[in-house]
Order: sequence, then C-alpha cells, then structure tokens
Amino acid sequence: MNFEDIPTPERPPLLDADPGPAVILIREEGRSEQSRDAQRIAQGQRIEEAVSRTEQAETRTEQAKTRTEQAETRTEHARTRIEQAETRAEQAKTRTEQAKTRTEQAETRMEQAEARTEQAEARTERSELRMEEAEARNERSEHTIRESELRYRRLFEAAQDGILILEADTGRITDVNPFLVNLLRFSHAEIVGKTVGELSPFKDLESNQLMLDRLKRDGYARYEDLPLETRDGRHIAVEFVSNAYSAGEKQSIQCNIRDITQRKHSENEIRRLNAELEQRVAERTVQLQTANQELEAFSYSVSHDLRAPLRHIVGFVEMLTQEAGAALSAASIRHLATISGSAKRMGDLIDDLLAFSRIGKTEMHQTDVNLDELLRETLSDFQEEIDARRIVWDIRPLPVVRADRALLRLVFVNLISNAIKFTGGRAEAAIKIGCAPDADGETVIFIRDNGAGFDPQYTGKLFGVFQRLHSQAEFEGTGIGLANIQRIIHRHGGRVWADGVVDGGATFYISIPKTN
Repeated sequence: MNFEDIPTPERPPLLDADPGPAVILIREEGRSEQSRDAQRIAQGQRIEEAVSRTEQAETRTEQAKTRTEQAETRTEHARTRIEQAETRAEQAKTRTEQAKTRTEQAETRMEQAEARTEQAEARTERSELRMEEAEARNERSEHTIRESELRYRRLFEAAQDGILILEADTGRITDVNPFLVNLLRFSHAEIVGKTVGELSPFKDLESNQLMLDRLKRDGYARYEDLPLETRDGRHIAVEFVSNAYSAGEKQSIQCNIRDITQRKHSENEIRRLNAELEQRVAERTVQLQTANQELEAFSYSVSHDLRAPLRHIVGFVEMLTQEAGAALSAASIRHLATISGSAKRMGDLIDDLLAFSRIGKTEMHQTDVNLDELLRETLSDFQEEIDARRIVWDIRPLPVVRADRALLRLVFVNLISNAIKFTGGRAEAAIKIGCAPDADGETVIFIRDNGAGFDPQYTGKLFGVFQRLHSQAEFEGTGIGLANIQRIIHRHGGRVWADGVVDGGATFYISIPKTN
C-alpha cells in the first residue's frame, strides 16, 4: 500500500484559532438573547461536533499511524519477500541451469543408452551368429565324431594286429577284430564275454585280476615275446600290450596283439648271418694281415733289391760316359742320358710308392694345427724357386684345425709344389690360398692358380696313383702326389676335390672335419 492512498483526516476548526462568523453575529445581533442562546447552543453543538471531530481525527490519526506502521511493516515484509523472491529467482535460475545441465546429461545418457542399445543389438546379432556357428560346429563335430567312429571301426576291422576291447572292471572281452579271430582260429562269439586268461592260447598269461591290478597301477601292461598255440596247433610268438583309456565316463582296456613270428625268424636269420659275417671278417682280417705282411716284404724288397740294380745302372752309365765319352757319338750320349734319366725316374717312383704305402700305416697324432704358421713353414721350403720366379701371392687368414701336423704339412707341400710347377709357363703366376665358406661341420681350404689347368672330364683321375693328365715332357712328376693328398685327407675324415679349365688354371679343395 502506498502512503499517498491513505486519506488525510480533516482537522475540525478550533474556536480560538479563528473568531469566525459566530462572534461577529453575537456582536452584531447581540440583541436577541434567544438568538444568542440558540447560537450558543448551536455553537456548543458545533464545538461538541468539533471536539468529536477532533477526537475522530485523532483516532483516525492514530489509526493512520497504526496503518503507517502496518504499512511500514508490510513494506519491510514486502522487501523481505522481494529479497526472498529474488533469492528464489536466483535459486530458480540456478535450478534452471542445473535442470538444463541435467537435461543435457540426460540427453547424453540417452545417446549413450542408444549407443549401448545398438552395441547390445550388435552383440546380440554376433551372439546369434556365434550360436549359429556353434550349432554348425556341433553338427560338424557330430559328423566328425561319426566319421571318426567309422574310421576307427574300419581301422579296427582292417588292422593287421589283433585287438581286444575289455571292460575295465571285470576284464571281460566286449569286442575283437577280425585279424585276431583269424589268427587264433576262434569265432567272434567264442571270444566275446570271456576274460583273456579263459582263452586257451593265453592260458600261460598272468591271472585276470593281476593284469587288472597292473593296469590300474601303471596304466598299461606289456608282455614281450609271448608264445601262443592257436586252435589249429600253430605255435606263434606275439607282443601283448594292454592300455587303459576312458571313453566318456566309461573305462575300457584295449589289448594289442602283434604276431612277431616272422620277425623272430628274421632276427634269428640276422643273428646267423651276423655270425657268418663275423667269421668271414675274421677270415678276411687274417687275409689282410697276411697281405699286409706280404706288402711289407714287397716294400722291403723294393727298397733294397730294386734300388741296387738302379744304382748300378746309373753308376755304370756315368762311368761309361766318363771313360768313353770322347769316342761316343752324340746319339749314343743321348741314349746314355735317357738311360740315366729313366733310372733316376724309376728311383723317384719307388721312393714315392714307398711313401704312399707308409702313409696308410703311419700312426696319426692329432693336435691343434695353426694353418697360417704351417703355411709359412711350407713356403720357406720353396724359397729358392719363389725367388727365381715372378709369383703374385694372395694368402688369406687360415683357421686352426685338429689334425696330424706332419701329414698336413705333406698335403701343403704337394699342393704348393703343383701350383708352382703348373704355373711355370706364365710370365706372372698368381697363386691364391684361403678358406672357403664352411660346409656343415668342416673347414674347407683351397689353393687356386692360373696355370695350365686340366680338362674337367678327367677330374675323376686326378687323385689316382700314377694318373697324370700331362706328359713328362710338359711337367715332371710321378703321379703320386695327389694320391697322397687324398689318402691323408681321407684318414682325417675329410674330402678332396678340384675344378679347372684347360689353360685356365685350377683350384684344389681339402676339407677337415671340425670335430675329428
């Protein structure tokens, strides 16, 4: 309520404030007492009315004050309510914002719920698909099981070993395959329902309960070389193996019976043949020992008996040349030179042949051999020839091998000698020595030259005794060196081979096992 709306009480006129018309009337008229009394009465009435009105005005003033106080109170209440309303408005605004936030969250949750619903539907579809696949797999599994059972049945019936199926609790036979029926000459009905021991061929087998106890304890029972007598009187030997297995919740026993009669006959025959072979080996050993003794006697004869005539021939040729040289013709001197050269060559052949025979009998002393060091020692033996020639050497690092050092040195001597000899026609010889990429479990060494080479079609003859691919006039030699190399490397358990081209050089390879 506004203060302007409150009516202002009218103040009654006060007698002493304004003389007014009554006083004037009294002065003027003053004539009539009655009139004055009337006026006094009227004035008294007016005073009473003025007093009444004053009292009413005061009452109204008090009421106005009261209303003013009430209005002020209401104003304060209104202000309070306005503040409360503003507070509520702010709270309402906050709640509105919270409501908006919740709405957005609710929308987000709704979207997430929809997404989850879609995912759930997708999972449901995948589950249904998996269900269908599982059903298909089950069908395939059932089909596979049926096929497996069919295959097992076919194998069971076609097996070339006897098979018995027994109950695990009682040991009684529930099934038997055709092979065992035919082997024992019992019918299917005569076998099924009995224990193994109740069949006459297995009467010597341990008792049914003992076999069941062994199967329970060990899971299997095995009987080697078990003799049986079949129903038609044949004596055979079998292997009898029993295994316990689970077929679902059911425990069963499978017995496999293999006829080893033919194998026993074969083993006996092998033992007999081995005995004969051992006898033959013993006889052959005696023959070889005899031959070795004869070879040693022959070597002694060659070493002493053949050398003497050769020395005589050489000696008499020299004497004849010195004593009658002036009287001999040039042709005769050439003939004597040929005789002397042939005798010396025969002596070299005898020396090489004796060395070749000794290599096979020499005891090997294997040690760790540093091939770099061995090669340096070997090359020092050819220093004079090397200095007189123009040779380009390409020597790569070589490994340490396990071998007989003396024999391996002989291998290097022969290979390097050949390389120097067969590059004699080159203005600049090139010799390369190195280690080839390792083969399985062996070290491979090669010596390559740019010399005369050889025809590859005769490679197989290179390492034979007295096998030469060049004439004596082209290159001197006895044809024993490469044979010695092969024999030494073979004694080490290694290999030798070569490749070459006519007038294009040659490469010789030797291999030595890493574990010798």
